[in-house]
Amino acid sequence: MVRIQTIDQDELNQTDEDLFQAIVNQQLTLYYQPFFDLRTTGMTGVEALVRWHHEKWGLLPQQTLLLLAKKSGVIHLLEEWVLRAACTQCKEWIDIGFGPLVVSVNLSAHAFESVGFGDTIQTILRESQLPPRYLELEITELAGGDMERTIGVLAQLKQLGVQVSLDEFGKDPVSIPYLSRVPVDKLKLDSTLIQQALTDAAQEAALKTALAIAQTMGLQATAAGVESREQAELLGELLCDLAQGNYFCEPLLAEGLVAKMSSQGKAFADAPARAKQGAGENHNYLREVLRNQQGMTFTFRKQDERFIHTFCAGELIYRIGLTPEQVVGNELCDILPRKEALRKTEHYERAWGGEENVTYEGVVNGVCYLAVMRPIFRDGRVKEVIASCVDITELKKAEEAQRVSEAKYRLIAENISDMIVVIDCHGYVTYVSPSVHTVLEVSPEVFLHQHLQTILPSEQLKRVWQTFQEIMEWKLPRAVTFSCQHRNGSKLILEAKGTPVQNEQAEVEQIVFIIRNSTAQVQAEEFLRKMDKIDVVGQLAAGVAHEIRNPVTSIKGFVQLLRRDQWKSEYFDIMLAEFHQLESILREFVFLTQQRSHQFESQNLAQLLRSVPQVAQVAQEEAPAHQMVLEIDDVEETWLWCDQSQIRQVFIHLLSNAVESMPDGGTIRIRALRSGHDQVMIQIVDKGCGMSEERLKRLGEPFYSTKEKGTGLGLMITYKIIQYHDGYIHFSSAPNQGTKVEVYLPLNRPTDTA
Repeated sequence: MVRIQTIDQDELNQTDEDLFQAIVNQQLTLYYQPFFDLRTTGMTGVEALVRWHHEKWGLLPQQTLLLLAKKSGVIHLLEEWVLRAACTQCKEWIDIGFGPLVVSVNLSAHAFESVGFGDTIQTILRESQLPPRYLELEITELAGGDMERTIGVLAQLKQLGVQVSLDEFGKDPVSIPYLSRVPVDKLKLDSTLIQQALTDAAQEAALKTALAIAQTMGLQATAAGVESREQAELLGELLCDLAQGNYFCEPLLAEGLVAKMSSQGKAFADAPARAKQGAGENHNYLREVLRNQQGMTFTFRKQDERFIHTFCAGELIYRIGLTPEQVVGNELCDILPRKEALRKTEHYERAWGGEENVTYEGVVNGVCYLAVMRPIFRDGRVKEVIASCVDITELKKAEEAQRVSEAKYRLIAENISDMIVVIDCHGYVTYVSPSVHTVLEVSPEVFLHQHLQTILPSEQLKRVWQTFQEIMEWKLPRAVTFSCQHRNGSKLILEAKGTPVQNEQAEVEQIVFIIRNSTAQVQAEEFLRKMDKIDVVGQLAAGVAHEIRNPVTSIKGFVQLLRRDQWKSEYFDIMLAEFHQLESILREFVFLTQQRSHQFESQNLAQLLRSVPQVAQVAQEEAPAHQMVLEIDDVEETWLWCDQSQIRQVFIHLLSNAVESMPDGGTIRIRALRSGHDQVMIQIVDKGCGMSEERLKRLGEPFYSTKEKGTGLGLMITYKIIQYHDGYIHFSSAPNQGTKVEVYLPLNRPTDTA
C-alpha cells in the first residue's frame, strides 16, 4: 500500500490532477470480492473495490485511492463512477444468467451529505436498468456528519428498494436506539472482531453479542476479512449469515470472477459446509440470549394456509400477559381477538411473500410494542419469518403527551398575529406559521425547507445572517430589524426576535423567530419625529427672532440718530456691545449645529482643573470680587480623555453662572474626587440666590434663562458637551440656599472616539 505521507506536495498535487483525469477518462478498474451464505454455501453477492494503476506508484488499493480522492476534492466523482460501473456490470451478469447477485459499494459520509444524492442513485439505476434490490450501499458506522440528514437519505434509498449495510459494526460502541433509527438491512461486522476472536475471549464475546444483536433486530450479519478455516468454522458455529474474505476468494476482475465461480471450486464450498459443524452448541447459547432479552423474538411458518408460530422468547412476552407455550404451535386467532388477528395477518402475508423489514405496531393488555419482520430464505424460497419486538409503551405515552402539548402550542402559533418561523442550525426553514399569509399574502409553503440566503434580499441578508450566527455562537436571544417586500410591491418593516432551542448537549438545534410587522408603528414614529423637528425648528426660529430683535432694534435706532447727525461717542460703545451680543448668540447657535468633536486627547485632570478659575476670571470681569477655592481629592495622577477646549467651556459656563448668582461676592468651591474606579466627579458649589424646583426642571432648554440678557444656550451647550464625553450633569438647588453642580465624566476613552 502506498503511504500518502511519503509523497511531497508537488507530487501530491500532480497525483490529484492525474486522478481527476483517470476518472474522467475511465482509466480506473473494479475488482469484485464475493459474499457467501454460510448455510447454503452459495455466493449471494459481491463487493466492488476500485483500483488505479498509477504510472509511478503502481496499483493503488481502494483505501489509498479514497484518501487521495478526499484530499483532492474528487470523492463525489470517484464514488459516482464506481456506482455507475458496478451497476452496469451487475446488470450484465444478470443478463447472461450469472446471478442474480447483489453488488455492494462502500460510500463515504460525504456522499450522504451531498444534496440530491438519492436522485443520483435513481438516475444510475435507471440508466443501467438494474433493479434496485440488487444494489447494496455500505455506510460506515462512524460516518459522522449530519446524522439526521444521513438517516433521511437512507430512508429515501430504502423507498427506492436499495439495500443498505452498516459497515464496521462492532468497531466502536453503538447504542440500540441509535441502531434502531438507521434504516439498514445488514450489519457488516468489523474484521478485527473476526481476526481476534480465536485468541481473545473479550473479542469472542463481542462477536457473539454483535451477532445476537443482528439476530434480535432481524438483520443479516456479514463477516468481513475471513482469512482462515478456523475463523470460518467459528462463524458457522455462531450462526453468522454471510462471510467474505481471502479464505473464500480474493478480489478478482469481472471476467476472472465469472470463470472461477462457474467451476464452484472446493475452496468455496468446503469452508462454509465445515462451518456448520458444532453449530448445535452455539445455537443453544443464542437461544439463551434471546430468552433473556428485554424485547421479544418469534418465528412463524405457513402451514396449510395458516401461520403457525414456531419459536417465541424474551421478557416482553410475559409483560403482555402471555407465555411462550401459548404462542408456539398456535396461530394469531388463537392468541388475539379476531379483529386484531386479521389486521396482523396482512403483515404476516407480506413478510411471507418475501418483503424485507415489514413493520407494525401492536397493543396487547395495554402494552404497546413495535415488530419488525424479515423473511429467511432457503434455496431462493421463504422457509421461515423471524420477527423482533421492542416495548414502546413509554415512547407512546411520551408521544401522546408531546402531541397534546404540541396541539396547544400549535393552536397559539396558528392564531397569533405575529409570524413564527423556525430555522434549523444550518439555516433552513422548518416551520412557518399561517400568519405569514396575513402579513405578506404569501403561502407558508413557499418558505418551507428554503435557506435564508434564498428568501431574503441581498441588502437585508447580511444583517439577518449576522444575527443568526450570533444566536448560534452565544446561545442567547437576539433581535434584528429588516425590511422586505409585500406581494403588492409595498415595503414592510419587520422586527424579529430569535430565541435558541438547545438539546441535551447544550447545542443549538434550531432558532425560533417571533416576527412582528412594525411598519405602521415605524411610520407613526417617523411622523412624530418629523412633527417634533418642526416644533423645535419653530421654537428655535422664534427664539432667534426674539434674541436678535433687541440688539438689532438698538443698532437700528442709533443708525437713524447718526443719519440726523444726532450722535455721541458713547453711542459707538453701545452699538459695539450690541454687535458682541449678536456674535455671542450666533456663536452658540453654530456650536449647536456642530458634530461631535474628534480632537480628544489625554489630559492631566488636576492641571486642567487648576486652569479653570483663571480662565473664568478672564471671561468674567466680576470674578476678582469673588473667592474661588479649588479642592482636588485623589486625582493628582488621573488622566482624562477629552476635548480640552470643550471641557473648559463647560466650566466657564458653570462658573459664570455661579458668579452671577452672587452679585455681592462670595466663595465658590470647586472640588474633584474619584467616583468608583472608572469615573471622576467635579463639584461646583456657590452660596448664591439658588433656584426653585420648577426652574431646575427647565434647565438646558433653549432660550430659558434666569439672566437678564441670557439666551439659555449656555447650559444647553454644556449638556451637549458632557453628553459627547459620555458623562452626565446633576443640579441641586433651593431658593436663597445656593446651587451645587456635579459633573460626572468617565476616565476611559469613549468608544466613538477610539
